[in-house]
Amino acid sequence: MQSPSSSDAISPRQIEAFKAVIEAASVTGAATAMNISQPSVSRLISSLEHTIGFALFQRQKGRLLPTPEAMLFYDEIQKFFYTMQRLAHTAADIRTLAVGQLRLGAFVALSVAVTPAVIRRFNQAHPQMHVSSLSTQSRQIVDLIGSRFADLGIVDPVATTSAVRIERQWQFRCVCALPRDHPLARQKVISNAQLMDQTVIALQREFLSRHPSGAALYDALEPNLRIRVHQSIAACALVSEGCGVAIVDPFTARHYASGNIVVRPLEATIPFGIGIISSPEAPLSVAARAFLTFFDQEIEKAMQSDPTVIPIH
Repeated sequence: MQSPSSSDAISPRQIEAFKAVIEAASVTGAATAMNISQPSVSRLISSLEHTIGFALFQRQKGRLLPTPEAMLFYDEIQKFFYTMQRLAHTAADIRTLAVGQLRLGAFVALSVAVTPAVIRRFNQAHPQMHVSSLSTQSRQIVDLIGSRFADLGIVDPVATTSAVRIERQWQFRCVCALPRDHPLARQKVISNAQLMDQTVIALQREFLSRHPSGAALYDALEPNLRIRVHQSIAACALVSEGCGVAIVDPFTARHYASGNIVVRPLEATIPFGIGIISSPEAPLSVAARAFLTFFDQEIEKAMQSDPTVIPIH
């Protein structure tokens, strides 16, 4: 047999023909399996032998017998096909979110409201995916995203920087959380004047003063702000204990609006923002895009089902 040419390369069709002949134990069977003529199969085998430089078959008494070298070659081909099948399965798993992980960061208000429901829906749709969620301050989440230690961050938009990409952004009106038996619980909207003689549980001035009407209300209420907290969840817990009324974000209030707490809209406009961020250094994964879709749907559901979740356009 002639030595192989350095310019020759094994073609996928040659490999297919060789594999078919081995498995069918005949050129006739291989031709049928490949839907080509027997001479075409023979030419493919002959050209493969020329390319690789050794004989693959010998004819004995009308039978086509693979050489020992052919069987060694076939074993390697089987490994190759097995690897290709594994790659195809892996690609399918990645495409259908059957493998992989999604790393999230969520600021505290959204770590108890909205985000858990979105994670539940994501997990039900993709039970094989691993989800990790870190609850911390928005500025720390921005740092995590910038360093690519998280895939998506749910933050207060005020904390965002040029180091991140904003995927989603919303603004809603803050609400008033009241004890269920409070006299103001009978009101449809809580006015500024109605809050003046109440014990108001307040978040930090930075949060309440992002709109002129919110800043004016904060200044007017300051003598009554005898309890101050940093998180809406702490404020709602105090309301539940009957310590006063609180100005909080609508999602935390909605989450706790059972038992001892009722929620009413505020006359004053105090914005509560939600931003979802990612790294500008990497495209969104399939998993991240799926999570965003569920998040969009959860926000839309809240706006449609709860009159106290009022967007600011």
